[in-house]
Order: sequence, then C-alpha cells, then structure tokens
Amino acid sequence: MLMFALFLLHLLQPAQCQGSTEQAIKTLLSLLQPTEARGGPFPTIPGPGQYEQVCIVGAGPAGIHMAQSLKKIGFTNITIYEKTNRVGGKSYDIKYRGIEHPQGTIFAEANYFDNLIPLAQEYGAGDYVKIPTANVWRTNSAQDENIKLRTSQFILGRVAQFTNSTNPKANLGFLLQTVIRYVKLHKQMFGDYEGDLMLRPKEDVMFRIRGTFMEYLTREKMLALVPVFKLSNELQGYGHLDEVSALYGLIWNNPKLMITLALRALKQDKEPFSVYVLRDGFEKLWKNIVQKENLDVRFNTDIYSITRLKNRVALKIWKGSFLKNEQCDFMIWTPSMANLLRTLTDTRHEEYNLFKGLKPEFFTANLVDMRNSVRNGPYSAFMHNLDMKVEGGVTGEVNMMGFLTTDIGTPEGIAEYNANNSELKTSYVLQLGKEFQDEKTLNQILQDHYTKGFNATDLEILNTITWPYFPRWSPEETGQARHWQVFNMQGKQKVWYAGSSVSFESVRGVMEYNNLLLRKMNKINY
Repeated sequence: MLMFALFLLHLLQPAQCQGSTEQAIKTLLSLLQPTEARGGPFPTIPGPGQYEQVCIVGAGPAGIHMAQSLKKIGFTNITIYEKTNRVGGKSYDIKYRGIEHPQGTIFAEANYFDNLIPLAQEYGAGDYVKIPTANVWRTNSAQDENIKLRTSQFILGRVAQFTNSTNPKANLGFLLQTVIRYVKLHKQMFGDYEGDLMLRPKEDVMFRIRGTFMEYLTREKMLALVPVFKLSNELQGYGHLDEVSALYGLIWNNPKLMITLALRALKQDKEPFSVYVLRDGFEKLWKNIVQKENLDVRFNTDIYSITRLKNRVALKIWKGSFLKNEQCDFMIWTPSMANLLRTLTDTRHEEYNLFKGLKPEFFTANLVDMRNSVRNGPYSAFMHNLDMKVEGGVTGEVNMMGFLTTDIGTPEGIAEYNANNSELKTSYVLQLGKEFQDEKTLNQILQDHYTKGFNATDLEILNTITWPYFPRWSPEETGQARHWQVFNMQGKQKVWYAGSSVSFESVRGVMEYNNLLLRKMNKINY
C-alpha cells in the first residue's frame, strides 16, 4: 500500500498543509462536521398500541431487532412468525474447524458503530476484528502476468485512465480530491440526517441524482471513484454501477463510509473508521437477543393468507393439512414485499403499484475446502467476473481463518498466508447472478473457476445457499421517490412495511429503518 499520508495535504491544500499524517486525518474527518438536514421531513405515522397484539413476520435481523426495540419501550404482547427453523435470516453462520464461517452477513464498517456494534456488545456478541482491504485478481487465470493486484494498485491503476499519468502521487491526489467533492456534494444535497435513509430530497436534487449510479458519477465528473465503488458496491452484491439507481449508491456510500475508505487507503483506519468482521458471526447476536429477551418465535410457520379487517389483521396459517386463524392488532412485515403481495387477500392498488417493481438479484454463498490454490490474501475480488457481469461467476472470496491471524494486517503476514497454500483452506466463496441458477450449475462454475484458473486441488463444496438479494426499484422508479411514498402509507391499515425491500439490503439499513419507524410513530397509544 502506498504511503499517502506524508504528502496528502501538499496535493490537496498546498497553502495550508504541513505534510503530517495527523493533519491529513484531520482534513478528512473535518468533512464530517455537522450540517443542517435538507429535504422534506418524514410524517408521523400510526403504530401499534403498547398493549396490543403485535405480529412480526420474519425472524431475520429486521424482525428480531424490531421485537427487541418494541420490548425495550414497554410492548409486552409480541409474536414473531418465521417460515424456517432458525433466526437470523441472511445472518447465517456455520461453525467448522472451530470457527464461525459466514454464509451471508459478514462485514461491519464505521456506520455500524451507531447501531449494530452497541447492540452486539449489549448481548454478548460484539467481539469485532479489523480486517485488511480486498486484493484483486485481474483475470481468472493464475498463469497470466501481473494478475495479483493490491487494493492500491487496482484503484490507482484505474484512476490513471482519467489522469493520463503513471505517477502514483498524482493519481492519489486526484482520487482524494474526488472523494472530498463526493462527500461535500452528498452533504450539500442531503445534509446530515439520522439513520440510513435521508429526508425526502427536493425536486432539484431528485433530478440531479436521476438515472444510474454510473450516470450520476459521469455527470458530476467523479468517474475516478468507479474502482472504489467496484469494491464497496458491486463486490458486496449491491448492483452494477451502470444498472443500479444512483440513489441506492448514495444511500450506501454515505460520507462516513467514504471517509472510512479514504482512511483505509491512507493506512490510518483507526476505530471506528475501518472494516470489521464479528469473531463469532452475526447470527449469534440474533440468537442471543431471542434467548435473553425470551421472545416468542413461532418457527416453521407457513402463512397461507393475510386479511386486514377494520381493527385487526387476520392470518391464516397452515397447521398440517388444516388452516388455523391467528388475530393481530398490528402487523409488521419484514420479508420481501413480493411475498407480501402474494399473501395479502386485499392488496391495495397503491401497494401493488409500489411493490411490483422490486426486483432482487441472486447472491450465492458457498463454504469451500481446497488446497494448493494460488492465494492473494484472505479477502479477494475477481474483477474479470465483476467487469464482464458473468452470470453465476465467482466474485469474491473470504477466509475467516486468515482474518483471525494476528499479523494478517502486515505485508509479512499476507506473504506468509499466500505462501502456505498447501495447507487446507476453508473459504466463504461468493457468486452473483441476475437469474436464479440451480445448485449443480453454480457448483460446477465454482469448481472450474478454482481448479482450471487457480490450480486448486482437493476442492470440496461443503455448503451452498442462494439468497434472493438486494430487492430494489429501477432507476426510473426510485426517481419517483418510491422510498418516501412507501413511508407515507406506513401504519394506515394496521401494517408497517419493514426490512430490506423498503430500505437497503444491509443490517445497518434495516436496523436504522426500524429506528425511523419507531421515531415517527404516533406516541398517543403508549
């Protein structure tokens, strides 16, 4: 990694700089100084009464967090209905070789210190570990020249396309100037806001952020950030930059995350401004909450239909070959809105029009053993598959045992990790696709990727799970303010819509959306 800090301010603010690392950090952190919120406020919404029967559908992070939050403020009659036999949803970990290996939720960054990390510490699951940046495979063949790239080599190499310079200092300066412009513009358009979803942007702002994230970056002359967003957006399963709405990119890549990424580039990413994994995985948190709070979770619940009556919500649930009726005073729905549309017997026109456009992609997580594969650190991205949008292609690999090695953050630690490739390696391997593919097809793609391209032997796929992931509206639909239209109908028929479909596919996103619902809830009933 390049030593940026000694000359950062000479590149960015020559008249004021002293060339010190401390001043470089101060300059970046100053971008987080508070500014006033901008946009239309969220309305007050109807919510459940404190002593009413509250039914929460879904025992993933959104559902468990909502139940825990309601209980904390005095709600006592809460039932959670879960279609599977476990809690956690996409926070799913498999214990193997003495370590929890994620098969879904994995990373936390600076924003998570406002929500997830304090909660995890409260419930005995908050042991977090700082991780190194993702290295990059340029192609899918270990035989190619210069195939291994450090993060800095990948990013600055692509920035050079815009500067026409091979000078790393010049490219770095250009990149950091662009980060600063991005953060300043973000704050100019949205100001500071509580949580993950900004206030409803004004019309001129909605016009400015129209279209895809790539179109937005092009208009604002910030294409130097594309390689950064390849890693922060595309690698995480948050859509290709030329397809996903600019709004989603701006929600996820907020000022705090951008400053975190800049500080990681400077190798000055000190808590909380870094990226972490939970040593015991995310699933443990949701299990601990259920146990400690004695939450009522009804597992293996198959909901046949939901009907909203005048003062309650009626659920019909399969019990063997019979249907059983359950009554709720208020329902909170956290799974996909597509499933809600299939289950409601009285879908309103407004609901159908808002939710019908939500489309997921498919995120496949694998737990894989192998030996002798060429290594590029414990966290790596396969850029060819991301750039070419290879359907079902392997896009990333994470090795939890590597992350937990004490010196993995040093060049010597990485070199030793790479050299020990004859040892058994257990990895979390990611595949992405727009369409669902069967497990056999995906497994064959994965096996060919490693055995033909990276010399892997003794490869065994221990687990494969495909998640419908990141349900989102098209750029055209987000341009019609879908997020805020949904919020405006919250609670009106004794229902709250929660979860990733109406917020963002991240633990931080669904937790902060829950917090927003609770902040704006009409307090008259409790």
